[in-house]
Amino acid sequence: MHVPAVTNRHGRAGLRAGLAACLAFASPVCAQTAEKSADDPTKIATKAGVAYSDEFFVSGSLAIGPKFKFNGRVSESGLWSIGASYLFPIAILTFSAGKNEFDSGVEQTRFSIGGFAPLSQLGVKTGEWRFFIPFGYTYTDGHLPVNDIDQGDGFPVGLSSNSGYVGLFMMRPLSEKFTLTGVANFTKGTNDFSGIALGGGVSYHFTKDDTLGVSASYIDNSFGQDEKLRIFYRHEF
Repeated sequence: MHVPAVTNRHGRAGLRAGLAACLAFASPVCAQTAEKSADDPTKIATKAGVAYSDEFFVSGSLAIGPKFKFNGRVSESGLWSIGASYLFPIAILTFSAGKNEFDSGVEQTRFSIGGFAPLSQLGVKTGEWRFFIPFGYTYTDGHLPVNDIDQGDGFPVGLSSNSGYVGLFMMRPLSEKFTLTGVANFTKGTNDFSGIALGGGVSYHFTKDDTLGVSASYIDNSFGQDEKLRIFYRHEF
């Protein structure tokens, strides 16, 4: 049976009004149907990748529907992180746990809950740049190697802190193939814990689903310092 298309002017006007409202307020429904950049931290997708920064890392995410995904990463030496993300109307929220090691020899285990809030969801117009506010709470537990300290000097074996963080993540397409990214985070917590994290990079999208990139990061907090240059490849399924 043939069903005639709705062509009356009220129907067309209603459709145009709905699309205009959708674009104006950047509703989550429209955001899910539009194609997001591979570098967008709010994108829910199944991905797999490999990276090198002093050692090899394997990472991936598994999307369960349009709003939920699991995340994971592990390195050659056993450093790891796992987590899960859920996309809300104005932000993506992530729970994660992981283990880091600093140049000073301090090992740090962290548990955090936080996310990214796109400024566009708040009606802020930023042109070709896209800005996100990273935010969250983190519990960290750090340990110094016992064989590297003299117990008689009174240095603590365990270091822990509860902290909050906030920052700014930036993303700008330079062309159809290249995207520039940058991030800065500030952390403040208990036991005089504080820190900053800075980073930036460029991604090359040589196909719709394949990305090759390079990034640099610098972390300086009460547990130590860490500088990394990372090369990565990521495939989206």
